[in-house]
Amino acid sequence: MTKHQNLIICALLLGTAACGNSEASPKEAYERGLAALDQGQPRTARIEFLNAIKADPNNAQLRVAQARAYLELNDGVAAEAELNRARQLGTPVAETRHLMAHAYLLQNRNEQAVKEAAGAPAAQAAYAARISGQAHMKLGKLAEAAESFDKAAKVAPKDPEVWVDIAGFRRSIGNIAGAVQATDTALKLRPNDINAVVLRGELTRSQYGLAAALPWFDRAIEIDENHVPAILEKAATLGDMGEMRGMLAETRKALAIEGKHPMAFYLQAMLAARGRKFELARSLYQRTNGTFDDQPAGMLLSSAIEYQIGNVEQSVTKLERLVAIQPENRKARRLLAAAHWKRGNVDATINTLRPVADRPDADSYSLALLGQALQRRGDDKGAAVFLARAAQPQRPSAALMAPPMSDEQLNGLRQLAEAKPDEVQAQILLIGALLSKGLGDEALERARRVQAKHPGAPDAHILVGDALGVRGDFAGAAQEYRKAGNLSFTEPVAMRMIEALRRSGQGPAAAKVLQLFLEQNPRNLSAMTLAANGFMEAKKWPQAIRIYEGIRGRLGDRDAALLNNLAWAYMEQGDFDRAVPLAEKAWTLDKRNPATADTFGWILFKSGKDKARGLVLLEQASRGAPTDLQIQAHLQAARRG
Repeated sequence: MTKHQNLIICALLLGTAACGNSEASPKEAYERGLAALDQGQPRTARIEFLNAIKADPNNAQLRVAQARAYLELNDGVAAEAELNRARQLGTPVAETRHLMAHAYLLQNRNEQAVKEAAGAPAAQAAYAARISGQAHMKLGKLAEAAESFDKAAKVAPKDPEVWVDIAGFRRSIGNIAGAVQATDTALKLRPNDINAVVLRGELTRSQYGLAAALPWFDRAIEIDENHVPAILEKAATLGDMGEMRGMLAETRKALAIEGKHPMAFYLQAMLAARGRKFELARSLYQRTNGTFDDQPAGMLLSSAIEYQIGNVEQSVTKLERLVAIQPENRKARRLLAAAHWKRGNVDATINTLRPVADRPDADSYSLALLGQALQRRGDDKGAAVFLARAAQPQRPSAALMAPPMSDEQLNGLRQLAEAKPDEVQAQILLIGALLSKGLGDEALERARRVQAKHPGAPDAHILVGDALGVRGDFAGAAQEYRKAGNLSFTEPVAMRMIEALRRSGQGPAAAKVLQLFLEQNPRNLSAMTLAANGFMEAKKWPQAIRIYEGIRGRLGDRDAALLNNLAWAYMEQGDFDRAVPLAEKAWTLDKRNPATADTFGWILFKSGKDKARGLVLLEQASRGAPTDLQIQAHLQAARRG
């Protein structure tokens, strides 16, 4: 008797499920697949539906179910194929319009998604409205998106997926409080909704910090150990916390589940770049297949990799595009300026750095490089200004100043704000311009209006704080930054709050804010540098050295300001054996900077290793920064000695 004949007899006598050597029926696989979907396990569902389809390939119901699994896995192409097959097998087009709209959305065919969703049946109105809302978001039609999400909430107020999408929309427009509220609503309706749990983790990461977010991602992974988005969010968070081994392990786990996931390769490329393995980083980034080539983070990472490998021209091309998209991206401008400098393009170096260096909080690298570029162009007077600023150990933060803005730009932003009175970003841009032009009263009035209308948006409170700070009301500014910090305790908010507290005479409170931020974000360079600078001011040399050495371990011996401060701290401890080579390295990296010349010269003089050379360096520093009292005092002491 053949196997086929045996299966027929078993089916006739006992039913297929009773035969010990038979496979499960399509119906059973289908039911298990539906159960897996309900439990938030689309990968398991996909396998069950695949098995059912193998046994019954012309079953339209199975094809629709498989399409749902693919949609949960964010595979729009496969979902579309299954839906088209279901329609060919007799499923009415109208019954699957909401699903097809979702498939189009995943493929960024957003206009088609909106059109398809519009024809969905009344029974799927909430689903269709969700998809339409997301498509409108991608198209930049925020009013239409808001209308779609409102419709979804009215039709299905107890659908957690509706509230997850609403949360995503609110976050995208800066309404963080509203996003948190919507996410919490989704979790009340379905505590184990994995998308809501992951989103809550992302919101917590910005609201409270990296460490606070991890339990949410762990909870999501407990719900579904194969949920790749949760695994990768955990990986990214671990990486930002400096736990590189944990980050690598999580990315490998994600790749074991989904072998070509671009985010996993992106994170591994970033990890390799941090370890200065740039050829490996380039190879890994290429495996993302262009997924991040149009995203600012990807553009910056790939540019940095190309620059370090020596492909300066490619780096410049990518960075110029990024700076055009994000003119306020300082990291991009610094890297682009370095690339121009390496190519010998002095004018391009100056033009790239001007918007950064003209700000009151410009970093020492940008100031020093601009000074060197001006010197090479023959503008010694202009160079002296920026080199003297580079010599100053502390600079005011960007917290309380907006970037320079021309009258023409200001007028353009006024027109934009008037044309879009309900769009927060348009108002933010105008207020920032008003601040840069010194129009503090108007800026504060407008900022108060935005704040009253959008109390859940951190940027609204930041704007009021900035406006108050420009007027000199730092205590009031600190209060506004606290409101923003309660919604989103990010680096810009924390740095603003710390400075406002310090300027208003609340030093201990500023120290607590810094400590809290570092507890949640232990690898944040801005916070680490601020902490180390604080220890330097307090003459707590061992603590300053510990932090500076930690930063040095990550950045290498490439930051002149860092090495200069570290050399000074070692000198104050009497450790000249460490201080001298560090000071020399800092000076070698930035010879025209009065600060490095002063530190190196003073250490050579104090240590007695080369007093004559020390005096020469101190005289150089004095000429570069004639108004710096400390540098002049060192020179006079050396001359007397």
